[in-house]
Amino acid sequence: MPTLRIALMTIRLVMRSKIALFFTFFFPLVFLFVYAVLFARGNPEVVAYMFGPVVTLNIMGSGFWGLGMQSVMQRERGSLRRYRLAPIGPGTILASNLLANYLLELPTISLLLFSSLVFFHMPMRMGLSTLLILVTVGTFAFAGFGLTISSVANTMQEAQIYNNLVWITLLFLSGVTIPLPMLPGWIQRLAMFFPSTYLVSVFQASMLQTEPILSHWREMLVLIASGAFGLLFAMRLFRWEKEERISTRARLWAAGFVLPFLIMGTWMNTRANPTAGWGRSYGFLEQPSNSPLNPAEEPISIENFDGLQASSDLLSRWKITTNSGATGQSMAETSLLTPGADGTPHAMRLQGRLAPTLRNTGYVSAQYQVRVPPDPRELHGIEFQVRGKPCIDQVSFHPAGATVSSTPAISFVPGDSWQEVKLPISWLAGTSKNGPANGLWVLEILVNQPGDFTLDVDEIRYF
Repeated sequence: MPTLRIALMTIRLVMRSKIALFFTFFFPLVFLFVYAVLFARGNPEVVAYMFGPVVTLNIMGSGFWGLGMQSVMQRERGSLRRYRLAPIGPGTILASNLLANYLLELPTISLLLFSSLVFFHMPMRMGLSTLLILVTVGTFAFAGFGLTISSVANTMQEAQIYNNLVWITLLFLSGVTIPLPMLPGWIQRLAMFFPSTYLVSVFQASMLQTEPILSHWREMLVLIASGAFGLLFAMRLFRWEKEERISTRARLWAAGFVLPFLIMGTWMNTRANPTAGWGRSYGFLEQPSNSPLNPAEEPISIENFDGLQASSDLLSRWKITTNSGATGQSMAETSLLTPGADGTPHAMRLQGRLAPTLRNTGYVSAQYQVRVPPDPRELHGIEFQVRGKPCIDQVSFHPAGATVSSTPAISFVPGDSWQEVKLPISWLAGTSKNGPANGLWVLEILVNQPGDFTLDVDEIRYF
C-alpha cells in the first residue's frame, strides 16, 4: 500500500535525525515538567487538570510545526518531484504524511502519560480508550490546520508567519496555557471559536469529571470537521513544484476552513453554556477532595463564593433546572451578593419565579458537584448559611445522576436574617464498599413553593 510505505519511510527519516528525535519525543516532556512543577507544584489533582493542555499543546505542535512545515519543506526541497510521475496522487502524499505524524504522536503521548503517573502520581480517571480517541481526533483536527496553512503558504517564511499567528492565538486564548475560568468573560466567549478550546475542555471534563465523550459530541464533531476540511483544501490546493504559486482567489476559497468554527462558536455563545463545564473542572482544584477530615481542624470549605470564585462566570458551575409541565414559565438565575453571611465578601443569590403545576409538583433545583474526602467516616454533615423569603425548601446530598429521594434530605424555612442549616451525612460511610470518594456527589437545593422566591446561600462546608 503506497500510503503506508511512504509513511514508514518518513518515520525512518525522522529516526535518523537526532534533532528530530529530541523535539518529537523528549521536548514535550519539558512542557510537562514545567506545567507539573511550576504551575501544579506537584499536586496530583492539578497535574490531572493540566494533563489535557499539555497533550493539546503537543498535538498542536505536531500539526503546525511537524506536519505543516514538513509539507512545505518537501515542496521547497523538490522531494515531491520524485513522486509526480508515480501512479499516486496528492491524496496519497497527504494521507502518508498524516499517518506518519499520527504514528509518531502515539509514543510521545504514552511517554507523557507514563511520566505523569510515575513522577507526579496523577490520578487516571480517564479510560485508555477515551484517551486514544481524543488523541486521534485531536491529531486529525490539527493536521487539518497544518495542511491548510502549508497549502496556502508559498514559501517556508510565509508558513512560519501564518503558523505563529495562529499558534500564539490558540496558545493564550483557548485554555492551553491559562485556565479559561481565570480569563475575562469576553475572552471566554472568544475562546468558543477556537478548536483547541474544545480539545482542552473535553480532556478536562473526562479526566476530572469522568464525563463520557458522547456528552461532548458537538465539540468532537467540529474537530473531525476541521480535519476533513483541512484535507479537502490541501488536496484542492496541492502543488508538486515550489515554482507553482497559489492565486489570491484560491486563498480566499481556503478561508472556508474556518466555517465549522464560526458555526460552533456562534452556537456555543447563543445556545449553550460551556463555561459551566469549565468552571466545574476548575472548581475541583479548590476542593479538598484528597485530604481526610480531622474533627479537631477547622471545617473544610466546599464553596464560599470568595477569592477566585468571586466571579459571575464561575457561578455558572451551579446547575439550575426547573420542572417541566408547569402551567406557566418558571425562571431562575444566580448572582453574586455583597456582602455575604457574617461579613464575608460574597454570597450567592438564587432568585426567580416558580410557576404552579398540577398537584404542586413543581420545583427549582440548584445543584453543585463536589467530591467527598477519602474517609467519609470522619464526616458528620454539611452546613451552610441561608436567608430568603420564608417558604419550605429542601436540601439533599446524593450521587451524581441519582434523585433526591435516593438519599436522606431535610427541609428548612429561611428567614430575613442569616441562619445556619445542617444536613447530616454520617450515613455516607455505608454507601459502598469502596467509599463514596470514587465518584461525584451533588449538593442539591430545592425550591418547591410556587411564586416569586429569593434564596441567599453562603459558607457551604463539611463539619
